[in-house]
Amino acid sequence: MVTAGLTDGCDFEVTVDLAALYEAGLISEDDLGVTPVTVTYTATLKEGTTAGDYYNTAWVSYPNSETEQDKVKVETFKIDVFKYDQADEKGLAGAEFALYDETAIDQDGNLIEGATPVLEGIVSGEDGHVVIDGLDAGKYALVETKAPDNYVKSDTPLMLTIEAGIEPNVVNVKFANSKIPHTGGMGTMLFTASGMALLAMAGAVMVIPHSSRKKEER
Repeated sequence: MVTAGLTDGCDFEVTVDLAALYEAGLISEDDLGVTPVTVTYTATLKEGTTAGDYYNTAWVSYPNSETEQDKVKVETFKIDVFKYDQADEKGLAGAEFALYDETAIDQDGNLIEGATPVLEGIVSGEDGHVVIDGLDAGKYALVETKAPDNYVKSDTPLMLTIEAGIEPNVVNVKFANSKIPHTGGMGTMLFTASGMALLAMAGAVMVIPHSSRKKEER
């Protein structure tokens, strides 16, 4: 465009909208003589964020126009844990878990002492289910920190893999528990009877030498 304010009747200024030409595909980045700018930032999901697809949108604003919006998909995932009785497969409430990154597990499959969990205080509900939301794709270890009442706590971390692009954005996990062995009833009676028999034998051992000493004195 030719602007007003000519000098000597022959000098004039021409302004070229390079952004518009670039957007129209008439020139390339090389023609612009500029270096692309990359903007990197980090963000933290809010507590309570549900699994699904989210989008980050970016564009450049010029004084007289804006570039087209560029969208980047951000995937989040969830783990649905089902805690159940190994015998009847009924859901168990009150089981507590902690979720760790895979680096918290050593080569023998054990939790490294002092490792920091990604999440903790995860508790199964009345139906045995607990949902862990807002996770990135990757490898994790689910560790039971407290078993339901009257059940044996598992000391083996459960390894999980969340792959990017899975549909739906959820990984289902089943975690079994067995009851603490029953020690009442007939088992207690047998133990008591055995104990009494041992005491009687001990008494006999004590009496026999005493009886022998009396015979020697006579």
